[in-house]
Amino acid sequence: MPTITTWLDGYLELRHRAFADRGAIELPDGTRWPRTTGEQVAAIAAAFTPAIRANAAPRVVKRWRTTLADIQRDALADLHDTYVGNRKFWATLEAVAVYLDNLALRPPATRAWTALFAVIDTGDDSAGPRNVGPSGDGPFKHFDGVRTFDELYNAQYKYLLELRGYDELDPPPFDESSYGSLGVKKKIPRTTNTDVLALAAYWGKQLQDVKEVFGHAGIEKRWDRLKTDLGKHAMYGNPTITYLENNRFWRCLSDTAIHIAVADEAPSKWDMAKEALKDSVTHLPDTIKTVASKGVDAIADTAQAAGRVVNSAGKGLLSGVGTPLLIGAGVLGAVLLFRGGRKHEEA
Repeated sequence: MPTITTWLDGYLELRHRAFADRGAIELPDGTRWPRTTGEQVAAIAAAFTPAIRANAAPRVVKRWRTTLADIQRDALADLHDTYVGNRKFWATLEAVAVYLDNLALRPPATRAWTALFAVIDTGDDSAGPRNVGPSGDGPFKHFDGVRTFDELYNAQYKYLLELRGYDELDPPPFDESSYGSLGVKKKIPRTTNTDVLALAAYWGKQLQDVKEVFGHAGIEKRWDRLKTDLGKHAMYGNPTITYLENNRFWRCLSDTAIHIAVADEAPSKWDMAKEALKDSVTHLPDTIKTVASKGVDAIADTAQAAGRVVNSAGKGLLSGVGTPLLIGAGVLGAVLLFRGGRKHEEA
């Protein structure tokens, strides 16, 4: 057990353990974030909320409330599965950890961190992406070691950087018709009209087939704008000429591929039904036993807390910082019990 003397220490240890347990989504520029589950994200948020509630400035509280609302909407229904808002969550968590340290606030006691790490360290050999990822190679060539859609995108991006060369470009001017993210300066491959049409055909098919998770409508809208430009500038142009809108294209493609990678890991309704039945039958007693053995600070009445979580599902559970996910009533235990109790009810 590492020594946790600051909030940033706790954040870094949580991130390290999440990477080890669940793996990561990584961008070509090295930016990455863990594939944490809904259960893990909810438990982490629970540990940070009391300090934010009691000490943070209104702007920080407002940002954290948005984070909790996202968790309520997208994490609590699928506690076992990859949380679709991981990228935003981990960026916000880092900023909050730095903020709390700047206030010189003491982090939670060691046994609270120990219980939180136990939620992250599942020790489950099956942890990681739910589905098999790409079923084929896509355009251009076969890439060894590709398991997920984000890994395939990264492989294609690096391959075309080497094959076509690149320009380091600032993001294009943003307007209402823009489909490229604002972003930062990045290497943009000098892909040809033929290249981008092949990429668009492949990734457009994946976007059409993937499950619709939060954010799908926005991605789809931007993708439609991208296709309009492809029709204008690439479809009938010289196949070997560098595509006119590569800067916008690659920024949109990056966001689209990441969205597809996350959505690919989300469970179908049938998956969720099967897991609920299996979990309620085989894991509920063990879950209760595990919670009972946790030495977590502030767990006053775990059974009562868990019941309140179950009964409050879908009723503004995280709508305010005052009682999000029963933060003040031993949420770490409640989160662990919520999985078994809620699914037991559904079964």
